[in-house]
Amino acid sequence: ADNIAEDNQFIDNITGITMMYDTGDIIRNNYIAKATGSVGVCLSLKESSDVVVENNDLMYCSSGIAIDVSPYEPGSKNRIHGNRIAFNDIGVSFVNDWKDSVFTGNLFTGNITEVAIYGGGSAKRNVWDGNRWEDYQGFDRNGDGVGDKPHRLFGYAGQVWMDVPNTRFFKGTPLLEVLDFLDRLAPFSEPTLLLEDQHPRLGSDKTFKAGSNLEPKL
Repeated sequence: ADNIAEDNQFIDNITGITMMYDTGDIIRNNYIAKATGSVGVCLSLKESSDVVVENNDLMYCSSGIAIDVSPYEPGSKNRIHGNRIAFNDIGVSFVNDWKDSVFTGNLFTGNITEVAIYGGGSAKRNVWDGNRWEDYQGFDRNGDGVGDKPHRLFGYAGQVWMDVPNTRFFKGTPLLEVLDFLDRLAPFSEPTLLLEDQHPRLGSDKTFKAGSNLEPKL
């Protein structure tokens, strides 16, 4: 418990950092990238509680953050703040409908899918507040840097790659993108509200301060 991983670069691994069965750890100011393949994850949290994840770059992975029954201890929270979660297949993936992670001040950009929940359910039992979402559809009429309406992310039943793991190899291809577009255009069923951010931040990726201060050594 109370381990600190700080100022590191993890590149071209199957998984960047994996936290398992632990409490009170801090993951800060790391550059984690290019964990690819079907199970490639920048940061994995499995049954870990009271973890602080702040000011990291989580980029070019199959999943930026993978959450599996975390936090685990009753009454605990995992705090995920100020990270740049970018250019991943999935920004944040949940193994199931879990709760008590707090996402604030993160930059979500360039991900094919921002948030995914396997096995159904939603991510509404977590806190999402003040994050910057690339696909936010709204305005900032008073210029305070916060969107005038909440950011709502929906899940659609037709996302075949969520239910059939073997199809994830084709995720991002024109065929699945067309199927995804058609499902959004004319859903087969009522879409599920996955999350709601009441105070979505606006501004360009360059002006929004998130991520590490490291220069990656590629």
